[in-house]
Amino acid sequence: MIIYVTDFNKFSDEKSFLENIKQSSLCGIEYIQIRLKNFDQKSKTKLAEKINNVIDKNSTKLIVNSDYKSSKIISAYGFHITSESTLSGTEAKKISGANWISKSIHSKEELLFNNKDENINAFLIGTIFPSNSHPNGKTLGIENFKELVRLSEKPVIGIGGIDTNNIESIVNSGAEGIAMISEIAFASNLRKVIMKFKSYYD
Repeated sequence: MIIYVTDFNKFSDEKSFLENIKQSSLCGIEYIQIRLKNFDQKSKTKLAEKINNVIDKNSTKLIVNSDYKSSKIISAYGFHITSESTLSGTEAKKISGANWISKSIHSKEELLFNNKDENINAFLIGTIFPSNSHPNGKTLGIENFKELVRLSEKPVIGIGGIDTNNIESIVNSGAEGIAMISEIAFASNLRKVIMKFKSYYD
């Protein structure tokens, strides 16, 4: 599973942001996670609707981060719970209307606390490596990540600083997928980059 996590701040304007999402969908990205920070609710929903309209719905599914109102409006496939949220998987499904629920995990304590939640379908665990999104943030490192993969009772999606130089360590950890921002947002050849990662996770 490969998830492209959107980040409006990586782009100069809305047009280039939406075009990148459209091309990512056309080039084979099957899951796009809408993460819209620093927007009011009306702007979030409007942009989520625009994203929903530019993707190839036959091949790409949308996951909405935190914003359950937009999730319901666009009938999103998935809903993502942040690590700070106290929402359970059951609550997340109810308020978002989504069938697939993921949750951010940053520590062993968070993992063990959420492991038994039957309505969480996957954990996004990170930040594994230093990343453009969290340049000064705390990182797990690959060994700690492997330990969390081993302890997890859910499929694990690795996130944070993943690129072509370290992807094999993620594959070898037993993680069932990866989530990325910069590698796709800044790709000079989207199709080539996406195909490269899909050769590991398809």
